[in-house]
Amino acid sequence: MIGFDPVPLTSRCAQILDEREHAVVGVSALNGYFTPRAIRHLLDWATRTFARVHVLVPGVELAGTLVARGCPAAKAGAKARAAANNTRNRVIRALDALDPSNATVSDWNELAANRAYSEARTDLERLVATHPAFAQHCLEAVRPIVGVPELSREQAEQALPFLLAELPLVIDTPSILGTGSSVFCYPRPMPMVDLLHAGALPVHPGPTQGFVSTALTQAVRPDQYLSNVR
Repeated sequence: MIGFDPVPLTSRCAQILDEREHAVVGVSALNGYFTPRAIRHLLDWATRTFARVHVLVPGVELAGTLVARGCPAAKAGAKARAAANNTRNRVIRALDALDPSNATVSDWNELAANRAYSEARTDLERLVATHPAFAQHCLEAVRPIVGVPELSREQAEQALPFLLAELPLVIDTPSILGTGSSVFCYPRPMPMVDLLHAGALPVHPGPTQGFVSTALTQAVRPDQYLSNVR
């Protein structure tokens, strides 16, 4: 596992990782961590470690995150599409170089026709609307995603679709993609993931859903994050 130190979030996550059946690998847009070299190392590790790999890149909800950062709404859509396409192209180039037979790439929007994903996202949206404590956790979770020093509630609400688009795959990928087990891989613990796995929220991960931090070792780690936008 060259260049990686995978760290399961919990002991159950470690057991699921050991099964090596399936991984969702999150690759962010507009984030300096995900250089072409970092993406290549990450996908090399993932495709050699797991039987199946699903690489997840952002969808159109990235626009709301950009608006929350101060980007004019009229420009946010085009900027989000360009950033998402650039990220997808970096992933495709890395996979073309590695030539694995077990990896696919998609964004959240391509899962819109997936019934399990759609129902999970609707349930989360309903929780935000009816459960004030959960809504507050979500609003706090988008702060590090947006990555600006001061974030008003209105700005946080603009970024909520981004979080709610990704959470179903953090919570229960096996039900959505039809796998026996799965781990969501990201270089550092994501907002809310610790609360989800601690059972501290009204929604919790499925029994065969894990989370693994996949930080690069110093030898190949980018010098810094240029942006917290995911």
